[in-house]
Amino acid sequence: MAVTAWMLNVFPAIGVAALLTFAYMLAGLAGPEVVFKPWTTVLPWLSFAAIILGIAMEKTNLAKRVALWCIRLSGGSFNGLAFGVILGGLLLATFLSSILARMVILCTIAVGIIDALKIDGKSRMSSALIFMAFIAGSGPQFLVIHSSESNLWAFDVLFKGTDIHMDFWTYALQCTPVSVLYTISSMLLIYLVKGKEVLSGEDLKLFLKRSYEELGPMKADEYKLSVMCVLLIAGFVFQPWTGIDPVYFLCVLAMFCYMPGIDILDPKEISNLGVMFLIFVTGCMSIGFVGGAVGANAWIIGHLVPLLSGWSENVSVLMSYVVGIIINFALTPLAGLGAITPSIGELGKAMNLNPLPIFYAFNYGLDQYVFPYETVYFLYIFVTERITLRHVVPALLVRMVLCGLLLAFVAIPWWKCIGLI
Repeated sequence: MAVTAWMLNVFPAIGVAALLTFAYMLAGLAGPEVVFKPWTTVLPWLSFAAIILGIAMEKTNLAKRVALWCIRLSGGSFNGLAFGVILGGLLLATFLSSILARMVILCTIAVGIIDALKIDGKSRMSSALIFMAFIAGSGPQFLVIHSSESNLWAFDVLFKGTDIHMDFWTYALQCTPVSVLYTISSMLLIYLVKGKEVLSGEDLKLFLKRSYEELGPMKADEYKLSVMCVLLIAGFVFQPWTGIDPVYFLCVLAMFCYMPGIDILDPKEISNLGVMFLIFVTGCMSIGFVGGAVGANAWIIGHLVPLLSGWSENVSVLMSYVVGIIINFALTPLAGLGAITPSIGELGKAMNLNPLPIFYAFNYGLDQYVFPYETVYFLYIFVTERITLRHVVPALLVRMVLCGLLLAFVAIPWWKCIGLI
């Protein structure tokens, strides 16, 4: 029923997650110590901090300034715009963990271009510009270890019961090159969406120049937030030597936005934070926790091991990518991650394989979308009313194939080269 509600959008997604939480206990599947255990993990609090930093970025216009600066550097052509948006998305992913926040910022710029240039909201060019913002916002979610709120929590689940930990530099070696290529190859699909329509270069240059000038010189709050972003990145970069958990360091930095003397955000507005999203996060996570308690994870392992064990390690990795795509049609990416990640760790042990390549490929599978219900930030781009689903579906289907080829001919050879496989 929960899957049907998510697919058909007949009930608010947050409401579905909340009902799941209570239904587990009413049905006697698990007690509160299991159902509410997600609240004791890192993800809800990382999401909480990401919300605060996203609001601070929006209020101070720092993220918008960074994005516009990158786009202006690339000139006024459509090709230059695509390059600038990619660069902006990659930069934002290094200090803004919230994919939705990045999406809001980049879509705001894209909508501004569409309206300023009087582009028909139902045209292919309009769809291409919004799709460009979507790719730049979501594509780099695997760029660095903190580019997505769910990344750090997923590693905790994956390595549960072991003494293995993932740090910034190890992750960067394993994932950053693949993520950059994935983002660039995905961005190329905007040309499939755009078709033969063209963009006025001079009008675009004028809009970007005017938008950047409207921001004015950098303000004190922007400088303060810039320093906090540098400290945030440094927390992850130097964690192997400091031993300080960068996630909680990030949470403390986020709360500093309300501190007297810093005053980036008004303390009176903290009660207006959109924290209801955390109920959705923990509700999705509880699927995996309850699944483990009732033996569902063991059941999954029992069926996956025979399926994957007959193949080579390379094919097993690609099969996990396919599983991720299938799971994403039934669940949200976060729910799929919560439900399957524990099984991936156990699967690695059962097959005597390093679970990381299987985990990474599964994540790329979860990042393939076709329908808006599949994830909130994909749904968000349709709220702009300037993108048409039929324009982007062919590009998204091609993206699925391209990602599989990227895993087969780039990621797997790279992981072999560095000894991961």
